[in-house]
Amino acid sequence: MQHRLIATSIPYMNAGPHMGHAMEFIIADILARYNRSSGNDTFFLTGADEHGSKIYNKAQELEKETLEMLDENVELFNTLHTALHTTPDEFIRTTDQVRHWPTAQAIWRKLETKGDIYKKKYSGLYCEGCEVFMPEKDLDSEGNCPIHHKKPLLLEEENYFFRLSKYEEQLKKIISNDTVKIVPEFRKNEILSFLSEGLNDVSFSRSADKMPWGIPVPGDETQVMYVWCDALTNYLSGIGYSFDQEKFNRYYPTYLHVIGKDISRFHAIIYMAMLLSADMETSKNILVHGFVTSAWEKMSKSLGNVVVPEDVINVYGADALRYFITVGGGGVGEDIDYTQTGFHNLYNSGLVNGLGNIANRTSTLFCKYYPDGISTDGFVLDSEIDKEIKFSYGRYITSLDVFDLRIGYISVSTLIDLANKYFDEEKPWTIKDDPEKLRHILLNLVEILYHITILVAPFLPQTAEKMREIFSLTDSKLASFSIDPDFRLTRESKDIKLVTVPLLFEKK
Repeated sequence: MQHRLIATSIPYMNAGPHMGHAMEFIIADILARYNRSSGNDTFFLTGADEHGSKIYNKAQELEKETLEMLDENVELFNTLHTALHTTPDEFIRTTDQVRHWPTAQAIWRKLETKGDIYKKKYSGLYCEGCEVFMPEKDLDSEGNCPIHHKKPLLLEEENYFFRLSKYEEQLKKIISNDTVKIVPEFRKNEILSFLSEGLNDVSFSRSADKMPWGIPVPGDETQVMYVWCDALTNYLSGIGYSFDQEKFNRYYPTYLHVIGKDISRFHAIIYMAMLLSADMETSKNILVHGFVTSAWEKMSKSLGNVVVPEDVINVYGADALRYFITVGGGGVGEDIDYTQTGFHNLYNSGLVNGLGNIANRTSTLFCKYYPDGISTDGFVLDSEIDKEIKFSYGRYITSLDVFDLRIGYISVSTLIDLANKYFDEEKPWTIKDDPEKLRHILLNLVEILYHITILVAPFLPQTAEKMREIFSLTDSKLASFSIDPDFRLTRESKDIKLVTVPLLFEKK
């Protein structure tokens, strides 16, 4: 058993969640569930980034106390986690003065002791939307932030800086040799390309009179911590760095960060450099995902193309949205395009006509002809079916171990297609007068369906729960549904009884 920390980036709490947040939570949750089912001690961490001028100014605009606004937004994110059936073990807030603040300040002191924090006057272009100082080369042709399409403000302040440039060569080495493995490969190459241009030191604080909402810098309360040493240290405070050493030792270093492509530099470069400075082990893996677009345009209120996750869930259910995020795009890290028609068609073809169809047909026919169950005595699973089950497990495990959710689910689809094809070819409804042959066909189908239930669970947890009910298992070993390529239900169980359950998916 391995101990694994899987963490999302922590969303900025100036507004409620959007489809991109749903995407990230779903990806992390699938991988967390997969690791738990594989027997790994897995801790799923997420939280809230709650400091900075943008949040303070937004609260002023709404005429609310800052913490009041933050509490409301945090509740929106927790509500989304519930709606998506995501399962974080911890939701760390950066306003948590008991757990997070001591961690951030302890890391600051470590960097300071190392000689990597210094104070200087600075003049630069500051994008409030990104909450970063931006070099002119990163602006678009009109001098705007390429993400927020606004001109950055020219600010001149005396701030503390972190010696990021000191770690340029070390970062190149640990990313090139996959000590910190960045997935997909093209995102790794983007980071290495950025590093090849050279690193500048980064601002690590802001004047408290300019940004009053933040964590005080240790030993200098005229300054508050800037986003890096504040928000990025959530990966440490969320597992007990300053208050629960046993938990911290259990889950550190981070096994996997799940982050969006727009913030990959901050995690792969700044956070890794902070860990190097603090003489701490770097993270193992960084999975960089794309955006959810609408007709291949970035979703924005101004374009009127924003898709609200809860609106989709209310019509199709959470598992349908999880399915779309899993298979609706191309390769690892690519954008996923949402259109109502495309989503609708994917739902009906993959879930209603695919998974839902075989689960309903198998359980209904089984219960019709064998309401009291079937003995497995003398049954031998068809060799081709056994071979396909083993193959699907192999590809499934290999894919999810490298965070390729789409290929992982395609491995499940292979079994779904196999079962539907077998059902259509064998036509068990036509051979009720040959009970032995009917028993053989149904037990083959039951075996496939059992393994579909296991493998689909990380992706579609609600659906898997309904499918588990079909088997009506009470034996703890049989009902564990843990990922085991060698387990065969028809070999381990003397008798099998199924029950019917409502349709897994209603046609829309």
